Amino acid sequence: MSKVTPKRLFVILVVLTFGLALGLPIDHHSLHQLHTTQTSYRLAIAALLVPYALIWYLSFFTFAKVKEYSELLGNTKDGAAFSKIALGLEALAFSLIFPTTLSLILTDIADHQSGFRVASTIINNYMGIFPGLFSFLLLYNGTRSLLRTAKGATEKLDLRWHMMWFIVLSVTFSHLTIENSLRWHPYHLPLWLLVSTFIGPYLYGWVIGLLTAYDLNLYARTIHGTLYRQAIKKFAIGISTVIAASIAIQFVNVTIGQRIDHSLGSVLLVDYILLAIIAVGFAFMALGTKRLKRIEDI
Repeated sequence: MSKVTPKRLFVILVVLTFGLALGLPIDHHSLHQLHTTQTSYRLAIAALLVPYALIWYLSFFTFAKVKEYSELLGNTKDGAAFSKIALGLEALAFSLIFPTTLSLILTDIADHQSGFRVASTIINNYMGIFPGLFSFLLLYNGTRSLLRTAKGATEKLDLRWHMMWFIVLSVTFSHLTIENSLRWHPYHLPLWLLVSTFIGPYLYGWVIGLLTAYDLNLYARTIHGTLYRQAIKKFAIGISTVIAASIAIQFVNVTIGQRIDHSLGSVLLVDYILLAIIAVGFAFMALGTKRLKRIEDI
């Protein structure tokens, strides 16, 4: 039996997602909310899936290249660290595509069984948290291992100047999420459960993601070798961009999403901007990994 490569897995998941998105019956509630027709809705979904597919492709491509690079390094400390990073990127690739596919299935079930609508909403909300959190944890484990290979790098850690703005972000996110819950009830959770299993994991995931970006940027400033440093910097910029854009998407969806007029144009505009940022991040990671492989081949 042939091996299921990242490329083949990507093709399978994209075909499945496109089939579900374009083949399942349209939710009439969504049509009313977006003020559009069935034809316009289908065209919008098809147009939106194209950049999504690009993001998914870049995520699987980057994961595959980092995995190849880790195998090229062999049984070294750097190789073990990049292997962990590759595992985190694999989880991140799945966290980008799997919740979308599952959401399509759950929404269709809810359309035919109204009693399942609340459960579908709760599951979809949690699917926006935990796959990404898991991938951030794996990435942090890998970048932390990589940072330990650079002499004296861990002694340069200083997060004092980052604490204040993160506290502001956390307070703002918590306040808006709780206010939305009390006003529109979009999460179908009691307040204590919302704080402990929704807001808390989001904030923890953001901390882990930002620490991942910080560690990798610190590693890039610490290592020797101009070519190697430049390649790692590109990779670090890529991870930082993807993490920052992911946090922005989560923040917008959870807090601002309930407050704006959900016209079709505004939804597409916000999605395209954030998807473009993520695409740039994965492109930088891919370029950085390509340079790293060239250095090893010399």
